[in-house]
Amino acid sequence: MAAVIPGRLEATVSPGDRLSFTVFLAVALHAALILGVTFTYVTSKPSTHTMEVTLAQQRAKRRPENADFLAQINQVGSGALEEKAIMTAPTVAQFQDTEIREINQDIPQSSSYKTVEQKQTAITTTAKTDHKVTVDSDATEAIPQKAEFKNKKSLQARALEIASLEARIDHQRQIYAKRPRIKRLTSLSTASSADAFYLNSWRRKIESIGNLNYPQKARENKLYGSLRLMVAILPDGSLKEVELLESSGHQVLDDAAVRIVRLSAPYAPFPDELRQSTDVLEIIRTWQFRKNSSLRSY
Repeated sequence: MAAVIPGRLEATVSPGDRLSFTVFLAVALHAALILGVTFTYVTSKPSTHTMEVTLAQQRAKRRPENADFLAQINQVGSGALEEKAIMTAPTVAQFQDTEIREINQDIPQSSSYKTVEQKQTAITTTAKTDHKVTVDSDATEAIPQKAEFKNKKSLQARALEIASLEARIDHQRQIYAKRPRIKRLTSLSTASSADAFYLNSWRRKIESIGNLNYPQKARENKLYGSLRLMVAILPDGSLKEVELLESSGHQVLDDAAVRIVRLSAPYAPFPDELRQSTDVLEIIRTWQFRKNSSLRSY
C-alpha cells in the first residue's frame, strides 16, 4: 500500500495581519516608555546667608547704626584700612582657641615613650635549639632615650612657637590701639548734638569764605556745577588733608573748592564731647557753585 505524503501547507498570515501586529507592538512600546518615565520638578534650595562674627575688644556706649560684623558687645571700629576687616594677628596659629593662655614650661611628657617601651616586647619559644641570641642592653636603652630626647625637643619647639605667637598678637594689638580714631560725618549721618553743632559751624564758615573768594573765571565763563570734597580736621582745628571725591567737570571749580578749604583753616577746636571720641574728623559734603555766582554746601 503506498503512503500518502501531505502537500505543503498554504501560508495563513496575510500582509494585513503583519501590519496590524507591527502597529500593536509599536503602540505597546511607546505606551511603556510614556508610562514608565516620569518627570519631577526639583525646586532650588534657597541660598544660605553667611554671617561674619568677630571678637570685640572695646565696648562702645551706643550701638552702631551700620555694623560690619557681629560680636558679643557694641564697638566702634577704627583703623587705617579703606575696607572693613576683622582684627587679626600677622601669623596663623597651629591651634584654635578663644583666648591667649600663659605657657606652662612643665608640660607632662607625651605617651610616645610608653608606646616605644610597649613595642619592645620579646618573642620567646619553648623549643630546644643550639643557637643563642645575645641582646645588647645598651641598644635597648638607647631607643627610649632617643624617643625621650625627640619628645622634649618637640615640646620646646612648640612652646617657642606659642610664645612667638603671643608676642606677635600683643604687637598687633598695640599697633591697632595706636591708630587714630576717625569719625566720618556726611550730610546723612549726624548723630550727636556735638557733631551737628560743629558741622553746622564749619558749613557757615565755608560758605562765608567761599562767597567772598568766589572764582572770577567761573563768573566770567558762567561755570556752575557740583562736586564732593572730604575735609579731614584734627582736634585743635588744624587742617589735616582735603581730597576731591567727585569732580564737577570743571577744573576751575574743583581748584576753587580746595582753595576755599585751605583759606578757611584753621577751624574751631573740637568740643570736649567730640574730642573724647575722635582723633580725626572727616567731613564729606557736596559743594554747589550756582548760576547766581554763589556757593552752597550741603
